[in-house]
Amino acid sequence: MVKISDRLKTVADMCHSGGVVADIGTDHAYLPIYLVSEKIAESAIAMDLRTGPLEKAKKHIKDNNLSDRIQIRLSDGLACLGCGEADTVTICGMGGRLIAKILTKGKEAITPETQIIVSPQSEVGDFRHFLIDNNYAVIKEKMIKDEGKFYFIIECRYQKSVRDKTQYSQAQYEYGWKLLESKDEVLKEYLIKEKDANKSIINHLINNSDNPVIKNRLSELSVKEKVIDDALSYYD
Repeated sequence: MVKISDRLKTVADMCHSGGVVADIGTDHAYLPIYLVSEKIAESAIAMDLRTGPLEKAKKHIKDNNLSDRIQIRLSDGLACLGCGEADTVTICGMGGRLIAKILTKGKEAITPETQIIVSPQSEVGDFRHFLIDNNYAVIKEKMIKDEGKFYFIIECRYQKSVRDKTQYSQAQYEYGWKLLESKDEVLKEYLIKEKDANKSIINHLINNSDNPVIKNRLSELSVKEKVIDDALSYYD
């Protein structure tokens, strides 16, 4: 059985059982192999923009005797996925803006029944803005620490009709309203680390605050500090 990271294991645990999973940017197809091997998915489609990783994915799939249950497809995002062909779509290891772009360009493949699980590794606040602005509901959100790094994992669904137009705060967009409302302990650890790092940078720059560039940077850091404090206030 293929060994996967704690982050991918969390993604796998969030996938609905018994369906077809399309893994976008599959790289070596570790996630699809795990999902099918563990009987979480009936079958899978491993998709990537690059031929190199797909060749390695093909070998790994063959080595695990799953060639009859896992397809590989050369695809730019969701371009080669039919409408409703996958019950679950997973997109991991990319920036939030790129994931948003993939969902926008591939919207014909997404239905309100499609479970979407993403793990943006940057620009997470921007991605949450995208979800609300484009009629996606956040169903569930988890945060994990894997080998010293923190990861957000979001399950969402497209809505034909607008249901959630809540005006969230900047802290809620940056750190996830569901995580904050549940007082997630991993997020709290992350926030404390972010606060300490932010304060360290401020202390390093404060003596050069007459410099216009430094002054502008300090202003940005001050805003970030307030957003972090707003988030930490959920734990009071």
